[in-house]
Amino acid sequence: MADGGKDDEVPGRVEYILCKEIMCQPCLSKDKKNVADKFCSTCNEFQCFDCSGVHNVLDIFISHKLLNANVAHVIRCDQHKKVLDFFCEDEKKLCCSTCAIVDHNKCHKVVEVEKIARKVTSPSSSLEEILQEAREKAEDIKRHIITSKYQLVQDVEEIQAKIREMREEVVRMFDELEVNIV
Repeated sequence: MADGGKDDEVPGRVEYILCKEIMCQPCLSKDKKNVADKFCSTCNEFQCFDCSGVHNVLDIFISHKLLNANVAHVIRCDQHKKVLDFFCEDEKKLCCSTCAIVDHNKCHKVVEVEKIARKVTSPSSSLEEILQEAREKAEDIKRHIITSKYQLVQDVEEIQAKIREMREEVVRMFDELEVNIV
């Protein structure tokens, strides 16, 4: 779109650019202007609450993937204008379903972004567990510091006592030397 043309736009983007909102494409085809809050990656269109609601009612739409419309316009394939819903772990790239089949068919690890997101938010790697581990490590470090500080104070006291003993011994030796010289 750098050249000012509209050939590379996603369907429904013209209205998005004009009013800073993503508009429902089925409604636009009926000359209605409703803000889209969902994007169906299977239908490849932005939809308002009412139009996207059909996906929850009719069995034929059950397998369709609905995304938040504000996110969907950002994560689209430049080449195919489809949602980037796959990640190639071999090449570390996001890709649409067409790219996954055509360009990444020889790659060993092409996974759905949704599955990766579930792994990241799984209970085993929750933030609470990570924070608890950090707290425990901090407590261990705190105990180690207290023990080390106590040991250091004892060591300093022992060294000072040794210095006093050595000073007294040196003074005694000088006194003896002085007596021997006299």
